[in-house]
Amino acid sequence: MVTSLRRDHSAPPLYVQVAAILRQRFLSGDVHEGDPLPSEKALCAEFSIARGTLRQALRLLEEEGYLRREQGRGTFITLHGRPQTAPFNRHLAFIVPYVRDSSVSSILVGFQEVAEEAGFSVIFNHVNNDPHQQEEVIRKLVKQDVQGIALYPVNSDHVPPVDALVQAHYPIVMVDRYLRDLTTDCVMSDHFGGALLGTQHLLDCGHTRIGFINWLSSSISLEHRELGYQQALYERGIPFDADFICRIEGYPVAELTALKAYLSRDDRPTAIFAANDQIAIALYRAAAALGLSIPDDLAIVGFDNLDVSVHLDPPLTTVEQPFKQIGAKTAERVLARINGDRSPLQAITLSPHLIQRESVAAMTLSQP
Repeated sequence: MVTSLRRDHSAPPLYVQVAAILRQRFLSGDVHEGDPLPSEKALCAEFSIARGTLRQALRLLEEEGYLRREQGRGTFITLHGRPQTAPFNRHLAFIVPYVRDSSVSSILVGFQEVAEEAGFSVIFNHVNNDPHQQEEVIRKLVKQDVQGIALYPVNSDHVPPVDALVQAHYPIVMVDRYLRDLTTDCVMSDHFGGALLGTQHLLDCGHTRIGFINWLSSSISLEHRELGYQQALYERGIPFDADFICRIEGYPVAELTALKAYLSRDDRPTAIFAANDQIAIALYRAAAALGLSIPDDLAIVGFDNLDVSVHLDPPLTTVEQPFKQIGAKTAERVLARINGDRSPLQAITLSPHLIQRESVAAMTLSQP
């Protein structure tokens, strides 16, 4: 006989439900002190769950004092009081490359709200934009028995520990970008579509010499934005000019030297779509150093809508990502996997939208 469990996203994790059912049986009087626990195979069949889920439930019951393990003999039911141990911890982890703007905190708030509603606390980690530190943190968290991980990866390159976790159906979800060589659950904005919106706005304002600025070392998300920029030009019949692409060093701070050289060219663009607001802010500084006025000499569109964007002078026109929703959807996906969801891996894409402010003005005949 299969004992049914709730498997909707609002239900407690499957292992918590299994532990509750077994706990009730132990307290009902139908079992006795020292009775052996049924085999893992039998319990997995009864609840129609994976062995890893069952072991989480049994570990919880052992922490509570309802089970004891005897080496070489098996697991037995114990009903006389509980050991004085710390309660079983239910943790999710959230790993980010760095903490330097409001995007990370907004994603984390959305993630934490959903996680805490489901009874989980969140362990937060940042890895200083270092792929090796990222690997070490992932391995450490798994050893600490964290039940699921949200990973905002440093870049889109290979992350060895993630391979094994995906193979083992461990609950791990990528945030903002996916990995090039591995299919995982992922929650991200429509970076291509957002870049299309931003570049189209510049085109609608009469600009045809539109530049694009990106980091030297970019990720899939920023590559999608570059493709969206190119697609917008193509749709308006404007030839793509690779000389209008500028790439700068971005960590720990944006490099201004290359930006100043780019803006000092005789054939500089009249407008720029920046791959993110951090780059746009650096553009403001470079333009000011060269005596260029925004938007009269240079129109700028960013991407993200960081908290600081509205406070720039002039306020930045930018493509807003739904950061809090990204965090919430990521937590929902992690919890679904913890609950035993074995559906195909999903890429959840959320729509950004354009925030029009004063950093873009209509092109005039007097402009270069």
